[in-house]
Amino acid sequence: MQKTFYKLMVAASERHASDIYIWPDSDGFQVIYYSAIGIEKVHHFNTKIGEALIRHIKFSAHMDISEVRRPQLGRWHYLIGQQSLHLRVSSVADFLNRESIVIRLIYDMQDNILDWQPKNQLNELANLLKLKQGLILLAGQMGSGKTTTLYHVATNHLDNQMVLTIEDPVELVAPEFLQLQVNNAAHMGYEQLLKLALRHHPDIMIIGEIRDAETAHIVVQAALSGHLILSTVHAMSSKGIWYRLRAFGVPIDLLNQVVVGLGYQEMMTRDNQSYVNLKMASGKQLNELLVDLKNAETHAMAPQASS
Repeated sequence: MQKTFYKLMVAASERHASDIYIWPDSDGFQVIYYSAIGIEKVHHFNTKIGEALIRHIKFSAHMDISEVRRPQLGRWHYLIGQQSLHLRVSSVADFLNRESIVIRLIYDMQDNILDWQPKNQLNELANLLKLKQGLILLAGQMGSGKTTTLYHVATNHLDNQMVLTIEDPVELVAPEFLQLQVNNAAHMGYEQLLKLALRHHPDIMIIGEIRDAETAHIVVQAALSGHLILSTVHAMSSKGIWYRLRAFGVPIDLLNQVVVGLGYQEMMTRDNQSYVNLKMASGKQLNELLVDLKNAETHAMAPQASS
């Protein structure tokens, strides 16, 4: 099983897959890679081998191999030659008590370089870091590399500054950053870690995701206090970021004060090569966008004249 799993890991690493799925089907287990180009079914094992492989993974990730019914989480530091990977393992059984495994591959930052196009948009994002304060927000589909983009600009365009990250979970390993991970079991959610992070007085904070109203308000207040904050939001466009934060109850005037950049990116393919299509709005373009959004919202809320 060690050799079998090693071969799966080597192939996944070569594809730069973000996840490996081992799922039961009608006559065994299928192995699926998820990468920038999408889902790829790569192997099929009979039931005996599939179950043995899952036991090997669970044992190596310090999970209970005798427990099948309840979901479990595990971790594993894995080496492929000189390449270091951090594996996050999740197991769950279906209604027939057949286990499935999902393995998230967490690469070192230097092993996770994407191709951003057009290049001037990435440079525009990097230039925003010179502002030293404010809120930069990035949206995009799951798996489009939002966190990698934020890590890349912070790693390559910040010198001698303290960068603190808060994620759920940590997706990239960057030893030069102070990386904190959400742990709800220990009552350390985004809100608690954000409050703790402010006491460390970092120059820049990278927040994995703004996913609720309380986090949104704390992030905005932190940006108002003079911090530069980079974060991601689930939205379908740059405009969607605004509506998402407004839905969280963040006042218009505060958004106009703190937001210094909005971006949207998606993973694209050309000639079987993947790249990140990044579009940023900052400076004059951002100001015009914010004015348009504010006017549109004010008009929508205005009472309609009766006929």
